[in-house]
Amino acid sequence: MQKNNLTPVEKALLIMETLSKSPFEFRSVDVCNLTGINKSTVHRILYKLIEKNWVIQDKETRKFKTGPMAYHVGMSYTLNNNSECKILEILNNLSAEMKESVGYAVRDGDKVISLYEIEVHQPYKLNYHPGQFYPMNRGSYGKCLMAYHDEAEVRKLLSGQKFEKLQPNTLTDPEDILKEYEKIRSQGYVISDEEMEPFFIGVGVPVFNRVKRQVEGCIAIAFIEVNPEKKSAKINEFLKILKEGAEEISQCLV
Repeated sequence: MQKNNLTPVEKALLIMETLSKSPFEFRSVDVCNLTGINKSTVHRILYKLIEKNWVIQDKETRKFKTGPMAYHVGMSYTLNNNSECKILEILNNLSAEMKESVGYAVRDGDKVISLYEIEVHQPYKLNYHPGQFYPMNRGSYGKCLMAYHDEAEVRKLLSGQKFEKLQPNTLTDPEDILKEYEKIRSQGYVISDEEMEPFFIGVGVPVFNRVKRQVEGCIAIAFIEVNPEKKSAKINEFLKILKEGAEEISQCLV
C-alpha cells in the first residue's frame, strides 16, 4: 500500500523507524517495500539523511543503516532519564555475579524501552539491545512495567491489540494479562517462563523512584535453563540479587 499521502517529515520518520529494526540494514528496494513509499521519494529522503549523518550507506553492500546522529540523539534520551547514574556499573556487577545477561528498561508513555543491556559471553545470544521496544503481554520488562501503569490506560491498550501465541505460556487474553499484572504487584517481582522461546526464562523486579513515589524502571535477567529441577532454585537466587541491585539503582534516581 502506498503511503505517499504522508508529510515529508512523517516519511522520513517512517524510514528511520524501518532502519532501526532487525536486520538493521536494508537495500533501498527493501525500504520501499516495507514503508510503502515510492522509490524516488525513498532515495531522496535517504540521501538527505546521509547528508545529516542520520543514515550511512555501506560502500560494498550498498545497504543503508542508521548513522551516528541517531546514536547522538538517542543518548540524550538516557541522560534525560538520569539513567547514567551508576546504572551501567551496577548492571555490570550483577551480570558478573550471576554470570547471566542483565538489563534495565523503562516505560515512557505507552512504550517499554530498554536503556541498558549487559550481554554475557555465552554460546547462545539473547539478542537484547538498548533502544529495543518490548510488548506488554510477555517478557519481564513489558509485564513488570505495565503492571504498574495506570489501569484504565492499560485496559485501553489491551483492547486495541492482538497478541501472537508464541509459546504455550504466552499470554494473549486481556483478562489473563490483567491477572498477571495483579500477581506481579502483589509479589513484587515478575517471572517470564518460556513465553517467547523454549527454556527461555526471565526474572525481573521493579525499580522505585522514591522521590517521585512511582516505579521508574525494571531490572531483569534472562537465561536458558533446560533442567526443570534447577529452574526454581535459580529463580530464587537471582531474585535476591536483583532486589539488591534494584535498591542500588533506586538510590541513583532523582
